[in-house]
Amino acid sequence: MVLIDMEGGGGALYVTPEGKSLLIDAGWTAGMPDEAPASPTSASRVVKAARALGVRRIDTLIVSHFHADHVGGVAELLRSMPVGTIIDYGASLEPKRPGSNPRVTPSDLFKEYLPVVAGRKRVLAKPGDHFRIGSLRIHIVNAAGRVMAGNLPGGGQSVAGCATMTDRGAPTTNENDASIGVVASFGKARILNLSDSTWKIEKQLVCPANKLGRIDLMVVSHHGSSLSNSPQLYEAVRPRVALLGNGETKGGDRQVLETLAMAPSRPAVWQLHSATKSPELDVAAERIANPAGRPDGAYGIEARVSADGTIQVTNQGSGFSVTYPAGR
Repeated sequence: MVLIDMEGGGGALYVTPEGKSLLIDAGWTAGMPDEAPASPTSASRVVKAARALGVRRIDTLIVSHFHADHVGGVAELLRSMPVGTIIDYGASLEPKRPGSNPRVTPSDLFKEYLPVVAGRKRVLAKPGDHFRIGSLRIHIVNAAGRVMAGNLPGGGQSVAGCATMTDRGAPTTNENDASIGVVASFGKARILNLSDSTWKIEKQLVCPANKLGRIDLMVVSHHGSSLSNSPQLYEAVRPRVALLGNGETKGGDRQVLETLAMAPSRPAVWQLHSATKSPELDVAAERIANPAGRPDGAYGIEARVSADGTIQVTNQGSGFSVTYPAGR
């Protein structure tokens, strides 16, 4: 898989040994968040990443939710390369606020999204759904503010700290809480991507017992926002490797970097950008794809996952690579 640099937007591309592809989110609308006219758009970054892996078609696109940094690039992507099945959770659940900017309001973005996907194969995700993309098995663990009823294989353990866990997040339903979260399984390896799901959803997934089981590779939730990434989540899933899709000024919150550093599994953390909010907590420079002080090359992080759980992570900016052996 490749965690694509979307400048704080969502975009993770998974490619199976058979050449089948899954993209979770397509980043920003062109010109956002503050791109210069010459800056590559989110959709063009997807196309570049796909072609580098020999992919000419996105077989399945999951639109996790309808915030501009996740759904914004869909229209341009659909014009740029073939896309098969599109999965989302349904109509936007975030209420429109008076005076809000239509370019970033989920209800407006959803209205623009509907005609773009009209006539295409569109599937509405429900918690508990599962499907295959080549040899990759995808489990939908949460969607539209709800979580799956049962446990995934290997789940069911009690989790320390549940008694004091709060419901951090918006007081009303919003797009982050509605995000689609998935566990992808390939042989013995398991990959977690909860998109922007907040503590409110995490609590339902891991408290009082862990529905998810242990994880090998995790995409750090919500670009590293402290509205997500509770200590209880990391106590439960215990990832060995964590990829942080932060932007230069978005995500990478101090509390999250501290949580990762103190997590029981001590995951090896890789960042898309330096964490300008708390640079003293950055990981080693060789594990940052676009470090501060160097021209932003929109480099991603590539993780090659073997069926036995071995993970080779490569910084596409420098070529630096580490292989983490199988085992939990």
